[in-house]
Amino acid sequence: MNATEYAAQIRSTLKKAHGWSSRQVSVRAEYFSMGSSLEVVVKDPAIPLPVVKAVAEQAESIRRCEYSGEILSGGNRYVSVRYSHQAQQTIGARYLEAVQAAIGRLSPEHPSLLELVGDTGFLVGRRDWLLTLWGPDSAGCLGQHNGPQSIAETIGALIVAREAA
Repeated sequence: MNATEYAAQIRSTLKKAHGWSSRQVSVRAEYFSMGSSLEVVVKDPAIPLPVVKAVAEQAESIRRCEYSGEILSGGNRYVSVRYSHQAQQTIGARYLEAVQAAIGRLSPEHPSLLELVGDTGFLVGRRDWLLTLWGPDSAGCLGQHNGPQSIAETIGALIVAREAA
């Protein structure tokens, strides 16, 4: 089967098994020199990403060198599964209030202190004019952000990924 046929099969499986339509989960096949890819975009934030991944990743086919493990050229089919930007914003909205509250507790007198974001385990801080997001369990700084919405979306994405693992 080629990538287009696999995309149709994924759509069909998601529709039959879960009742999800193309309005909720988009599946696109793309071709490039000596290979192909399937891009699966979950548009509905209520749909669990791990369930979609389990269906879609069955179509992945990556050939590797048996000695070095290096990916071989030609004939590979990659699969990418992610939430749409709009779905990610919706997921992030669940954490926005807690992020704003944590930012409000940051002390200008003690710029090196971090504040806990609700019960997520994540922390926020300030570095100059930017906000910083810190991971749970001393995972370190996860990056700098311009505002609370960006931090909330990142927390949402990381929590979804953690739950999927």
